[in-house]
Amino acid sequence: MLALLAVLVAGGLLYYQLSREREAIERLEVEVVGASIARLGLSSCDIAVRLRFTNPSGSDTPTFWVSPYYVYVNGELVATGSLPPTKVVAGSSVYQDLTVSVEYSKVARALVEALLRGELKVEMRGEVRARVLFGLLEVSAPFTSTTA
Repeated sequence: MLALLAVLVAGGLLYYQLSREREAIERLEVEVVGASIARLGLSSCDIAVRLRFTNPSGSDTPTFWVSPYYVYVNGELVATGSLPPTKVVAGSSVYQDLTVSVEYSKVARALVEALLRGELKVEMRGEVRARVLFGLLEVSAPFTSTTA
């Protein structure tokens, strides 16, 4: 009887931990808070993108990573990749910066002309992934964010 009670209590605690970690990942807000042309060259340019991860939940996120992500500039896909692992404490935010290199020969002429005029609308899509419950299960949540 005592063993059954111990199993029930342990199962309940594991379920509670799983629920809190999963909620923190699912409620995580990913926002593109800045995008600017960092370098403008003759054949390519670099775009600096700043992301803010905000955790509005009541518990810390488990370590998470973004993989894959897709960066669109003025509606055209210019980069894909992944971001390194990070954590966000409950009720706080963390910033990550990335640089996207755009080769003019690989994008449409309209995009190159817009970049040269400084017109920059960056959209980022991706998936936040984390291993929860002591690394036993993987959870993920998609996101989309656009510069204002």
